[in-house]
Amino acid sequence: MNTRIFKLLVLLLSINFGMQSQTEYKLSENAEMKIDGSSTVSDWAVEVQEATGSFTLVNEVKMEVGASLYSTLEFSFPVEKMESGRGPIMNSKIKKALLSEANPSVTYTSTENKIISVDGNNFILESKGIISAAGVEKPFEVSFDCIFDAEMNTISFEGNKDLTLSMFDIVKPTAFFGKLQTKDELNVKFKVSFTK
Repeated sequence: MNTRIFKLLVLLLSINFGMQSQTEYKLSENAEMKIDGSSTVSDWAVEVQEATGSFTLVNEVKMEVGASLYSTLEFSFPVEKMESGRGPIMNSKIKKALLSEANPSVTYTSTENKIISVDGNNFILESKGIISAAGVEKPFEVSFDCIFDAEMNTISFEGNKDLTLSMFDIVKPTAFFGKLQTKDELNVKFKVSFTK
């Protein structure tokens, strides 16, 4: 193929892609996220506060099973705003375990989002991407129960995911001279909405 024609085709494709409409949905302030865990003494829970995020779509939502949403889901929250409900000592242990001075945020960025089930305006979204915590990045896959409200311009996500501290090389916090030892398993629960 003539080099000049090839360059022209690349330019036209680039312009066409750039002209595709992008719609950005921003994380609503009423986002709920909680991390549940346990120790040798009792169960515990940490509330996530001041989370930020966005769900950016190229073109419109295609409500079909197997449809890949050309989109990017981004979610982040500051470690400093994680609240244990057990006072400043426990909050300090959380920050230390997550190496918050060097890594102030926990983040997730999707690389692929696919609809795997549809029921009216409800659908299940399988999201794959990268999660980063305590300076460690890991491949991450999670399923969301979603509701698309076209009139309110809102997409709601709800779900939970089992994780471990060890997958991020996090040293498990202890207290009372080692009598209280944090267990490795965690469960993250989330109920969030993104609004255009």
